[in-house]
Amino acid sequence: MFINNWYAAAVANEIGDRPKRVRILAHDFVLFRDETGAAHCLSDFCCHRGASLSQGVCSKGNIECPQHGWQFNGAGQCTLIPAGIKTPTEPPKRARVPSYPVEEKYGLVFVFLGDMAEAERPAVPDIMPEWDSGEWHKDVITRHKDVNYIRMCENYNDPCHVHYIHEFAKWLPKGVTIIDHELTDRYVKAWHAAWDAKGKHSESSGLMMEYHVISCVSRNTNYQPDYPPQIVTAYTTPIDDGNTMIHMVILMPKEEVMALDGSTVRGATAEEHKAMVDMTRDVVMDEDYVVLKNARPLLPAATTEELLVDTDRTLVQVRKMTLDYGEQQGVIDTRALHAIQDAHITVIPCPGHKTDPKGWVHKIAPLAKNKAESTLKAAS
Repeated sequence: MFINNWYAAAVANEIGDRPKRVRILAHDFVLFRDETGAAHCLSDFCCHRGASLSQGVCSKGNIECPQHGWQFNGAGQCTLIPAGIKTPTEPPKRARVPSYPVEEKYGLVFVFLGDMAEAERPAVPDIMPEWDSGEWHKDVITRHKDVNYIRMCENYNDPCHVHYIHEFAKWLPKGVTIIDHELTDRYVKAWHAAWDAKGKHSESSGLMMEYHVISCVSRNTNYQPDYPPQIVTAYTTPIDDGNTMIHMVILMPKEEVMALDGSTVRGATAEEHKAMVDMTRDVVMDEDYVVLKNARPLLPAATTEELLVDTDRTLVQVRKMTLDYGEQQGVIDTRALHAIQDAHITVIPCPGHKTDPKGWVHKIAPLAKNKAESTLKAAS
């Protein structure tokens, strides 16, 4: 699990006049809205006595700790200590908790968990331009799976599992040809072309698979002859090494659209879109889970320990770019974290740690040494 990335934290309409607790990167956070409606994300534990802020209430744009009434604003600074100091409205500087950047997009609340400065911070990818057009049916599904998040990302970019795991696709020809479109160190796009009954791959039937390591998002656009395309976009958010929260957005066009071969296909009815959402939530996601929960190892495997073939190319690229980005930005040392978590509160570093590093009550979570640092240390 790595820092300095945007993660989908919640569905936007779930954040209202009550605080919401979320767990990401083996740490707890609280989401709330101020009086203007702007969403904020803070570390969940009060710097006073460690109470969970998400168990408190929203008060005049702040969040109020349930144990002693300390109030914190969206920047994480305490603005009121009702008892214990001479001037309740003038708390000491150390009376603060980490605050994390927030962005609302595609009906979701994203939080940036890391200390990267705003000028350096990547944007939440513009991967669904259809969302705001008003021309597409849209809905959001959320599911928790006790599977590692990279394993889930790989699954969404694995073209061949569809024909064996998912009942709706078992009738399709089993072959797939991968045609690469774009590959960078953060993004991959490839056409996973279906074979026909004669073993020839199609230029218009199959899945356009995309993955962006920023926000760990996979977009699969399914094209089939004479049927409206379906866009399934999945954000995989690591709760911890063994658990993942999935926010899945499902889109289908309302009106006639152009297919890949230049022909036009009809739009989908609201009933067809609802059926697609229901099937994905109630059937398809569980079909994946039945297999993934028993796959080993629990964490992403080394490629030398798997017998890989050409149709595994995209999922291997997804794995590599995700692990490489973590190596660059900082990986949580989960073993060290587990050893201290019962006796200490740790936090994910926030931008405030970099601009004002002194005077924080809670310590930053232990980060693993990256390969470059380990090499330099060994050489010295």
